[in-house]
Amino acid sequence: MEVTTEYATLEEVAAGDSTANIVLITVGCVVSVIGILTNFLLLLTYTKHPELKNPSNLLLFNQSIADLITCGLTPLYLSLTHVEIGRKLILRYKYLCLATLCAICLSIWASLFTLLLLSFDRMINIRFPYHYARLVTEPLIKHYAIILWIAMVAIVSLPLFGLNTWQPGQTCSALTIFPKIFFINVFLLTAFIIVILVGVLNLVICAVAISKRKIHPSGTETQQLQMKSQYKLTKMFLVVVGVCYVCWMPYIILNMITLLGVKALLGGIIPGWFNVLLETSKIFLTLSGSLNPLIYAWKIREFRRAFQKTVGLSVSHTLD
Repeated sequence: MEVTTEYATLEEVAAGDSTANIVLITVGCVVSVIGILTNFLLLLTYTKHPELKNPSNLLLFNQSIADLITCGLTPLYLSLTHVEIGRKLILRYKYLCLATLCAICLSIWASLFTLLLLSFDRMINIRFPYHYARLVTEPLIKHYAIILWIAMVAIVSLPLFGLNTWQPGQTCSALTIFPKIFFINVFLLTAFIIVILVGVLNLVICAVAISKRKIHPSGTETQQLQMKSQYKLTKMFLVVVGVCYVCWMPYIILNMITLLGVKALLGGIIPGWFNVLLETSKIFLTLSGSLNPLIYAWKIREFRRAFQKTVGLSVSHTLD
């Protein structure tokens, strides 16, 4: 049974379940608004406060850009796929569908790849703390970030230039519009590999951090204070990784079941409740991007103080 045929039927089911659509749209928009506000505040804070300018925070800045794009696109995607007027538009206009899907895939990929770079950054910092400043610099991070964005845009834009299976009236979903070889082998498999690599790297980071804590710190008092600060930053990053896993695994698992296990696990037919779960898992991806700035403010004192100053400056400016 073709996946496209299964999802054409599911669209009719989703259209009829107005309660599920209303709940999904409401929750998705609330999460998106929170994410837009928190990520915009993080970007503004980083720009306004020079004391935050360092390689690690530059990566957090890059991730916040990706998360802001994801949160901004989520209401558009929901309105185009779960609102009657939006469905009519996206079923008729090919490039509206393709551009929306490609932009969402780009932002999600950018967030994941940045998380991987952050993992390498933490690994170098914990493993070689006294050489970190020499090995990891802001120009180096900017260089890799630019190359990464260019490569991702080039790959994710392929459906816009012919690598798609779009047909009038077809459900606008990455599962149905992107060829299986592209969605599974390029987008989904890459995301899965990155999630696994991030998990492995952070297990190693934990092991190194624990082993170092058992040894009496060496070096000057300044170096010891720097080491303590980096341990706190590593603990914060582990929370971010944990949230990423909780939010990403449902999406990956449900998509794998849809693409590879429909006959074995679902009897060859995708039921309506499963489609609701799949759509809900997409909201969790937005939730991950919405929570990241809150975690930074919670775990990093410098960010928390800078956030407070930024809000205070904004309020003062408004009152003036």
